[in-house]
Amino acid sequence: MNLFGLPPGAPFAEAFAAGFWDRFEALAPEEVARILLLVNNQRASRVLTDALAAFGGKARLLPRIRVIGELGTDPALAPDLPLSIDPMRRELRLTCLVEAFLRREGADRMAPLSAAPDLARSLASLLDECDEAGIDPSSLDQATNGEHAEHWARSLSFFEVIRTYWPQIAAEEEAGALGPKARQRAVIEDLVAEWAERPPDHPVVIAGSTGSVRTTGLLMARVAQMPRGLVVLPGLDRHLPKDIWEVVADGAQPEHPQAPFVGLLAALEATPDKIRPWAPDVHRPARQSLLRQEMRPAPVTDAWYGQASVLNDDLTDAVADLTLLEAPSPRHEAGAIAAAVRAALEAPEKTVLILSQDAALARRIVAELDRYAIEPDDSLGRPLAQSPPAVFLRLIAEVAEGPAGPVEIAALLAHPLLAQGGDRVGHLTHAKAYERAVLRRRGVDSGVGLAAWPEAEGEAAAWFDQLEAALGPLVAALKSGAALVDIAHRHVAAAEALHGAQDGQQSVWATESGKVVEHLMQRLIAASDAFGEAPVVDYGRLLAGLMRNEELRQPGPKPHPRVTLMSPRESRVASADLVILAGLNEGNWPHLPGADPWLSRPMRIALGLPSPERVVGLAAHDFLQAAMGPEVILSRATKAEGAPTVPSRWLTRLEILVDGLDRARGEEPSTVEAMRDRGRALLEHLIWAHRPDEALRSALPRATRPEPRPPVDSRPKRLSVTMIERLVRDPYAVYARRILGLNPLDPLGNAPGYRDRGEVIHKVLERFTHQTMDRLPEDAEAHFMAVADDLLRAEIALPALRRTWRARILRFCPWFLNWERARRAAGRPIGVEISGRMTLPGLSEYEITAKADRIDRLNSGSAAIYDYKAGDPPSEKQVAKGFNQQLHLQAAILAQGGFDGLSALEAVDGRYIGLTGSGEGGKERSIGIVGEVESHLAQVAELLTAYRAEAMPYLPRIGFEKRDDESDYDHLSRFGEWEGSDGG
Repeated sequence: MNLFGLPPGAPFAEAFAAGFWDRFEALAPEEVARILLLVNNQRASRVLTDALAAFGGKARLLPRIRVIGELGTDPALAPDLPLSIDPMRRELRLTCLVEAFLRREGADRMAPLSAAPDLARSLASLLDECDEAGIDPSSLDQATNGEHAEHWARSLSFFEVIRTYWPQIAAEEEAGALGPKARQRAVIEDLVAEWAERPPDHPVVIAGSTGSVRTTGLLMARVAQMPRGLVVLPGLDRHLPKDIWEVVADGAQPEHPQAPFVGLLAALEATPDKIRPWAPDVHRPARQSLLRQEMRPAPVTDAWYGQASVLNDDLTDAVADLTLLEAPSPRHEAGAIAAAVRAALEAPEKTVLILSQDAALARRIVAELDRYAIEPDDSLGRPLAQSPPAVFLRLIAEVAEGPAGPVEIAALLAHPLLAQGGDRVGHLTHAKAYERAVLRRRGVDSGVGLAAWPEAEGEAAAWFDQLEAALGPLVAALKSGAALVDIAHRHVAAAEALHGAQDGQQSVWATESGKVVEHLMQRLIAASDAFGEAPVVDYGRLLAGLMRNEELRQPGPKPHPRVTLMSPRESRVASADLVILAGLNEGNWPHLPGADPWLSRPMRIALGLPSPERVVGLAAHDFLQAAMGPEVILSRATKAEGAPTVPSRWLTRLEILVDGLDRARGEEPSTVEAMRDRGRALLEHLIWAHRPDEALRSALPRATRPEPRPPVDSRPKRLSVTMIERLVRDPYAVYARRILGLNPLDPLGNAPGYRDRGEVIHKVLERFTHQTMDRLPEDAEAHFMAVADDLLRAEIALPALRRTWRARILRFCPWFLNWERARRAAGRPIGVEISGRMTLPGLSEYEITAKADRIDRLNSGSAAIYDYKAGDPPSEKQVAKGFNQQLHLQAAILAQGGFDGLSALEAVDGRYIGLTGSGEGGKERSIGIVGEVESHLAQVAELLTAYRAEAMPYLPRIGFEKRDDESDYDHLSRFGEWEGSDGG
């Protein structure tokens, strides 16, 4: 049996090259060139090629290197077998099948039609698992004995797609094409059978694979038994204690780092101690012993006690080059890692390897390294769906297919690829005008294509027409239920038209990512016949799913030769002087297996599918392999998106073991703290040396509340009563709006809210009162609701919101009409939504304006003033403090004859009417008017006199009753920076 191993922490590529040439250097060059070397992936191929070429410093022929996972795509291997189907064609076929199945079964009972692409993708994954394990999908109904009746019945009905319909379609319409995993397995089984009868007359070497995948394990077992076959396992612990191996080998601990080897060694009836070394062991026995014990399966961790004395002797040496970096956030973690890389590169020839399971964290690290002009050799890539051309296509699909809201339309108009080939500046000018005129209007209804802009004129109208013309064919195809091929063609044409490239200018597909996206669309067009002529239910989701399957790998022009960033799985054949394990949080490293949407754990076991925990064992193997590096940084963020994180189970176990060893020595736990101290030093280095902005922020005092003091001449002299109330509560808002001229914009996609509801209710009351000035009709409630319905239809575009607000109006309608009858008995309306103005004695430069909701002339000849509120009326305390004094000021204006068309009258009654729609339907609060108007005028005069002095600042938020109340200008006053300081 030619089975060899390299221990955890061995520099695999260099050690493999040494062992390879030790065995084969005596061969003639042409014999070396005939050697077949099989590896796991393209990264391993590249790394081992470099190591073999560099060994010994002399030129020589190299062996043939092939990737195991690509054997199934080689038509020269097993030429009698049909080729594998294009994954995109299979996904389109399955999507169409699932849609047809859902229509037949009833989408309301099973799943919505829009879920078909996701369900198809999930079924394709299940097919691949079955193909890899050699399980016929027709046997899926044998996975249960009937204990899971309801769930299993639904799953079985879905499985009809892959058990019955898919094999028929593959045979009849895809020329019998196999699934990618099925052909891979068939090719390897043919190779295994052929090599069993006629082993190759040249050496065959498999290097860097654990054999955890069944088909790969079959091939490795065969090669290990061939006379000229050799298998080199990465990270195999040949000195693993027998009690640990027994627990791992029985399958009860699939999460152990040696668990991936169990299947292969069982097939060869071997144990770790029987495996021969490929090259001399790397001597880091202290670290290896510590981590071997840390990784012990839970049932045998009692051995820690017996090993304590041995481990304690070498504990200092074991952790000397281990650093534990615990950053407050992923951003700090990435920054500290970049700083550590920069420091490491100051040492000549020192190499750095960064490992991350988290693609988002990896992108952060790349961005932070860019601060130092370091571009790593990055094999992780990034999702194609996030590249600019892909986002451009997705936004076009969202807007053309609908329903598209203001946010989606604004995102498309702002995309850098739109109008890049034409007048980009003019485009942005018109886009901003369109945004303010249309997209920021309240209650813009979602629809298909761009929201209408009827007010556009001249160049703006031509710009808008050009956009609609570019999108029109795609909108029409999607609306009419055209075939997928037609939609895809029009989608590409729409993107090119919106980009607007002229002759000699770069097309929308000019960049590297653009070329990949263009190729994806060409593949979609070529494969669209697999979808057939059926209408596309959700084109945007289908396209997003196809993009999600693709990775964008764009190596930079000059990656740093000593810095590499890769996934842990790729790192099995890599090594470096400094190894950084990033993102060591539970759920991230290891990735925890998610819930299988189709099969429960017992069902998978019954079918013979691998355990979901297999991925955890592989992650543990990769962790151990990397943690055995010469110098290691174990890195994690203690919080992510504001929520605390849980450290990876391996960090937790390491801390528990090391703290226990410290206590066994009779010392306070200090070893882990020493590891943390080295991590803290990295964070301090980051903040003070490489983040001067953060250093300054921590050194500067907190911001204080702003105190703008504009010149007196520029201060407003015409103030409405509501503006005076704002001056009491939030003077800074008056300063921003009336002096700086900054009016707040409604947010994009802003649905009508509390303020809009109040405006609609005021209009309903105004129109109803005008129509019933002479007398209330007998059918007053029907008349009132008819007015409300007319206004709701005119003002509110969203049907659901109209229904909600109508229900509220209907609830307060009886209460209001009862109140109205009492008011009509006491007098009659003489002013509705009526404007007025006055000047203050001694402050003639100020003009106070108001708009009264309603003024009634009472039967006594005096007047009553009413103010409607859509919510609760203000309290007596709020009125007394001057927060709500509009009725008193309106009474003063009325007494001066300042309301349009009304003579001077004395107001003797003032009431706030809260039309809440809750409880009885409304609330009434009467306030004292007689004898109190003068005191309120005096308050206003005192307030305005104070602002006649230039020393008087416009302070923000001085009269807010609750801390969580918001102002339109909190961001301008930088409220978050001074909140809670002495000034706030």
